[in-house]
Amino acid sequence: MTTVVKGLYAGTFDPPTNGHLDLIRRSLKFCNTLVVAIGINPAKKTLFSEMERVGLLNKMLNSPEFDKVSVTSFSGLLVDYAKDIGANLLIRGIRSVSDFEYEINLEGVNKTLFPQIETAFLPTDPTLSVVSSSMVKEIAKHGGDISRFVPAPVVGALLEKIKNTPK
Repeated sequence: MTTVVKGLYAGTFDPPTNGHLDLIRRSLKFCNTLVVAIGINPAKKTLFSEMERVGLLNKMLNSPEFDKVSVTSFSGLLVDYAKDIGANLLIRGIRSVSDFEYEINLEGVNKTLFPQIETAFLPTDPTLSVVSSSMVKEIAKHGGDISRFVPAPVVGALLEKIKNTPK
């Protein structure tokens, strides 16, 4: 019996990083399809709008390698969205022990709310474990080189956004 795995990888992606791209690429090894979903949380202040983040992710994933990936956004509970789209696997990246502690608790809540969902924890590639969206924005704000941390389409967009954002 073959199981069809529809993965859901959700995050803020403000901006998307090489760490995100690595997790997407690795998830495709065990997902028939993968939905990359930008979680919209009005309480979170983001640099990029929802549509800008969707656009950046689509540019990053614009190659045959990512044909099984779609990009969207959602609001509300992740498990409710997973049910709505028929996802049966949540993808979660782990950079550190503190990430794992947070994510394992979240997995327990998700499993309670939606018992049919499974969660896969993927450790970050060691060369990317220091990469976070917040760190990338901070480096860019201070004129540092972010090209090692984010895909090419994000570099220009982030530098332009920071240049045009009031201080």
